[in-house]
Amino acid sequence: EGREIFISASVGIASSLTGAVEAVDFLRDADTAMYRAKENGRGQSALFDPAMYEQVATRPTLENDLQRAIARQELALHYQPIVDLAHHQLIGFEALVRWHHPRWGLISPSTFIPLAEETGLILAIGEWTQRVACQQLQQWRQRLSEAQDLVVSVNLSVKQFASPRLIDTIDEVLAATGLSSQHLRLEITESALIENPQTAETMLKA
Repeated sequence: EGREIFISASVGIASSLTGAVEAVDFLRDADTAMYRAKENGRGQSALFDPAMYEQVATRPTLENDLQRAIARQELALHYQPIVDLAHHQLIGFEALVRWHHPRWGLISPSTFIPLAEETGLILAIGEWTQRVACQQLQQWRQRLSEAQDLVVSVNLSVKQFASPRLIDTIDEVLAATGLSSQHLRLEITESALIENPQTAETMLKA
């Protein structure tokens, strides 16, 4: 109809050298490799590697295990120092969540955070992160005189920021840990503001 359309192709390549002999195996391997090509930026090709299938196969397992990670105390927070360079002074910490899987070891946040986002588990993980980070900072403040002015910074995902319970959750965490709100910083991404500006404005004011 007079319109010009540009298309590209992501190609997955399977070889009998990987051990596949049945047609269904070739198709599965090529399909898996095609998704890897898409992940790598689209418009390119990827050759199937058995390790790709292992990653795809472990995804449902990781999803199930993530459901129990908090109860099993597999999540941990690492604290990255925040330094005022002008005065060479420590002003606080950023809390970074890490998952120590009993079988796979340390799971990269780039792997399990998207999983948590997709499944809605990010709300529970986010609340846990806030609570543990506030508890830790409060403990440091009670033990160390030099920690009185420190702050702890916690990241909020888009889904957390959009949750109607966010303010209540923050209030509950601060009340339970005894930490003053001036010692808690919440970090959000631009996408949290762009997706729904009106709701974001209301939430920021709250």
